[in-house]
Amino acid sequence: MRAFFGALALGCASVARADEGCASAPPPADPGGRGDLAAGTGRVKTVSKRLELALEDGRLLKVSGLDPPRPTPDNPDLDIDSSVKLAGWLVGKDVAFRVLAARPDRWGRLAAEVFAPLDVSTSPARPLAQAAIEAGLARFEPDVAAPPCRTELLAAEARARAAALGLWADPYYAVIAAGDHGAFAEKAGTSVIVEGRVIGVDQGAYRTTLLFGPRRGWDFSVTILQRNTKIFTAAGLDLNSFKGRTIRVRGLLDMRFGPQVEVSSPDEIEAITKGKDEAGPESAPRR
Repeated sequence: MRAFFGALALGCASVARADEGCASAPPPADPGGRGDLAAGTGRVKTVSKRLELALEDGRLLKVSGLDPPRPTPDNPDLDIDSSVKLAGWLVGKDVAFRVLAARPDRWGRLAAEVFAPLDVSTSPARPLAQAAIEAGLARFEPDVAAPPCRTELLAAEARARAAALGLWADPYYAVIAAGDHGAFAEKAGTSVIVEGRVIGVDQGAYRTTLLFGPRRGWDFSVTILQRNTKIFTAAGLDLNSFKGRTIRVRGLLDMRFGPQVEVSSPDEIEAITKGKDEAGPESAPRR
């Protein structure tokens, strides 16, 4: 798996753009005030259970695109196992990264796209998030890096899921069928992935609801608040076009008014073609 990373092209000419995918590492930061000042390098000191990278210079990186595992009833050390494997790849090695937020979050973490580790003898590597997800060490998490990286990260996740690697070997992390009411009870307040067919779309004054069954408060549903519908519109998505489609949605499970997930971005929804999961997701339906 170590060879999987390949090399880092720390001297590549430009920062990867949204239409260039996730294959390019950033150039080194320019201390003289020129170049990509959001880019940097550092040596990994430790990896936390949340798969955060603590660098020797004191910076703490949150690897964008990674949803780290949590302990489960069958595997209470699942989070530790993932962090130990990632640490085995990275501790004591230099990584390159591109910072994606103007300042650290409230936990002092810098959200970053990370590339690991340097080996100039081979071709440029894919990002760390892609490698970790493909090994089953984490799931894909939609965030600021999702637009350029979503396709690659979801495809990596599909391959890991099909091969039952890492967290995907644990039944707790199975994709939940929208009609499996018993599976929701033990996962309230946790991040879930739910798949099912949308039977109706209810557009109200304050929210749009994707319905997966006829009984509100019992059947699974997906909510998009009115303030977020413009994000879907800007992406060329008509929410009514989800009706009749099989989709996969990810987010925090809220059980207060029946099983539901609130989404705020198209990156949290995949349109699914049955039997094609191994090849990665389709794009969401467009107008």
